[in-house]
Amino acid sequence: MGVEVVLFNEQKQILLLKHVFHPEFPWGIPGGWLDRHEDPAACALRELREETGLTAVLGPVILIRREQQQSHLGVAYLAYAAQGSIQLSNEIIEATWTDLADLPKLMPFSQEAVEKAAVLYDGLAETAVKN
Repeated sequence: MGVEVVLFNEQKQILLLKHVFHPEFPWGIPGGWLDRHEDPAACALRELREETGLTAVLGPVILIRREQQQSHLGVAYLAYAAQGSIQLSNEIIEATWTDLADLPKLMPFSQEAVEKAAVLYDGLAETAVKN
């Protein structure tokens, strides 16, 4: 099972990471494999911290999908309010905050997660303004 995080900053930019191990789709969102007996939400925050040194407030699950060809279950979370300075792990070549309009080609699961997160983020922002 893989877990990913779509992390927004205050400018509605998404954190993208250039991964060492993903030559076909080098840019992606933070994430990794669930450890045995680990809660998926805890995994999301752990992977974010391990890959970037950042902590965040984890929001709702935005995507769950089983990949038929890989017997793989993917879960993606929305997250906000990153705190700390970025400190890259040896798995990550580069990190950047990117506008939604400027996203590179992502893995299909990650792309769908980002699209769903953007819609949900807009809805949450509208609700906050009205209240």
